[in-house]
Amino acid sequence: MFVRIEKAGTEYADIIGQVHSEAWQQTYAGVFPESFLREDTAEKRKQEFLETLGNKDIFYYIVYEDTIPIGIVKVIEEPDAYEIASLYILEKYRNKGYGKQVIAYLQKELNPKRIRLWVLEENTKARRFYENNSFEFFGNTRLIHRGQAFIQLEYYLK
Repeated sequence: MFVRIEKAGTEYADIIGQVHSEAWQQTYAGVFPESFLREDTAEKRKQEFLETLGNKDIFYYIVYEDTIPIGIVKVIEEPDAYEIASLYILEKYRNKGYGKQVIAYLQKELNPKRIRLWVLEENTKARRFYENNSFEFFGNTRLIHRGQAFIQLEYYLK
């Protein structure tokens, strides 16, 4: 099945908030501390989205299976690349090829600039997904804090 990907405007704030929060919590359950996960609410993600609407360098997409919103993508335009800041698919829709379709869509949509992203070092499933979709780790790392310290790895689309 194919997904539909749509750039999100103000009218999608509730959908963005709900899907982003739920998929994010599913992704990091058992990784980030439970207390930290509970702080990530649909309302918090909705407000985050609404605050970016005036910034022409940040945009969101909603990923649909038919008419059901199943994922979100947040992209930040930088001078030399686009950063995929968030790409989350709801758990029950994973492993169906939708992420691959999202990456292919973004390659066409964001061409000709390079695409990069950061992924948790210990998130081997996500790292494998990106590597299987032509992303490569080039050696840059950073330390982030999500209730405790984690290392992220920077990947670029080849």
